[in-house]
Amino acid sequence: MSNRGARRRALWGVIGAVFLVSTGVGSVLPILPLFLRERGGSYALVGVVVGANLVAQFVGQYPAGRLSDRFGRAPLMIGGLVVAGAAIAAFALPVSIGWLIGFRVIQGLGAAAFRPGSRAVVADLVPDGERGIAYGWLSGADMGGLIFGPALGGVLAVFGRAIVFEFTGIAVLLAAVVVAFALDARRGPISAPAMAMRVIHDDARRAGAAAMRGVVMLAFSIGLVYGVYNVIWSLLMKTIGATDWQVGLSFSLFALPLVLTAPLAGWASDRLDRRWLGAGSTASTAIIAPIYPFLHSIPAVIGVGVVEASTAAFAEPAINSFLMSSVAPDQRGRAAGTVGTAETAAKAIGALVGGGLFGLGVWVPFVVSAVAGLALVLLGLPWLRAAGRDAAMRPAVAVAGNG
Repeated sequence: MSNRGARRRALWGVIGAVFLVSTGVGSVLPILPLFLRERGGSYALVGVVVGANLVAQFVGQYPAGRLSDRFGRAPLMIGGLVVAGAAIAAFALPVSIGWLIGFRVIQGLGAAAFRPGSRAVVADLVPDGERGIAYGWLSGADMGGLIFGPALGGVLAVFGRAIVFEFTGIAVLLAAVVVAFALDARRGPISAPAMAMRVIHDDARRAGAAAMRGVVMLAFSIGLVYGVYNVIWSLLMKTIGATDWQVGLSFSLFALPLVLTAPLAGWASDRLDRRWLGAGSTASTAIIAPIYPFLHSIPAVIGVGVVEASTAAFAEPAINSFLMSSVAPDQRGRAAGTVGTAETAAKAIGALVGGGLFGLGVWVPFVVSAVAGLALVLLGLPWLRAAGRDAAMRPAVAVAGNG
C-alpha cells in the first residue's frame, strides 16, 4: 500500500510539473509571433525562430529517451527543465533576433530532455489497465496550462511583452523543483509494478514494431498541423481584428474542452480499442483545420476550435497508453523519444513553412497541413492493424525464478 501511495504521489508530482511547464509555455504561444514582429522579424523569420526550438527537440528527444532508460527519468527531466527555463527567461534581454534563435535552440534541447521521461515515467508508475486514465490526466494538465497560460500571457503583455518570458522561465524552473521532490534524482530507472523477467517472442517484436510505426504516423500528423498553428494562429486572429487579449483567450478556450474531456478520454482509452480511438481523434483535427480561414468572426473561430478540441482530446491518452503498453519496460524512454522526435520534426516542418504559406494566402497553410495530416493518418492505419489491439498483452511470457 505504501509503495502504491508513493507511486501515486510521484505521478501527481509529474502531472503538476507538466502543468507548470504548459502554463509557462502557453503564456508565450500567443505573444511570441507578435513579439518577433515587433522586433522587425518577417513572417518567414517568425517561422524560423519558432522552428529553431522544434529542430532542437527533434535532435535531442531520441537520445534523451535512451539515456532516461539507462540512467533514470529524474536526472534528464530536472536538468532539461533548468536549461529550458533559463533559456526562455533570456528572451527578456535586449538582444538581436540572432540571439533569440540561439535561445530557442537551447530551450528546445532542455525540452527534449524533459518530454520523453515525463511520458515514460507514467508507464513506470501505473499498471497497464489504468494507464489510459493516467495519460488522460497528464494530457489534461498539459492542456490546463494552455487555458491559464495564454490568458495570463495576454494580461502580462499589457505591462510589456518581455515580462511574459520572465514569467515563463520562473514557471519552468519551479517545475524542475517539483520533479526533484516527486522523483528521487539519485535512483535509476523505475521498474513497473510487479514486473517479472520477460522473454520476447518474434511475433511480439513484429507487433511492437508495427505499433511503433503506426503511432509515429499519428504523431507526425498531429505535429504537422499544430506546428503550423503555432506560427499562424495569432496571425489569423489578427486578420479578423482580434486584440492581444482575445488572441490569448482563443488559445485558452481551445484548451478548455481538452481539459474537461481528459477524464472521459482516459476512461475510453482503458476500455476501447486504443488504436482506432487515437487514429480517429487525430484525423478529426486534420478534417476541421481547413474551416478556420473561411470564418470571419472571432466567436465563429473560437466555436469551431471548441468542436475540434473536443474530438482531439482522445488522441494523446489513447496513443500514449497504446505505445507504452506495446514496448518492454526498459525501452519506454526510447519509444517515447522516437515518437516525440517524429512529432517534433513535424512541428518544426509546420513552423518553418507555416509563415511562408501564410504569406501566400490565409487559407493556404490550413489546407496544406490538413491534407498532409490526413494522409499521414491513412498511412498509419495498416501498421496499427498489423499490430493488433493487444500488442501490449502479447509481447512476452513472464518467467518466475530461474525458469
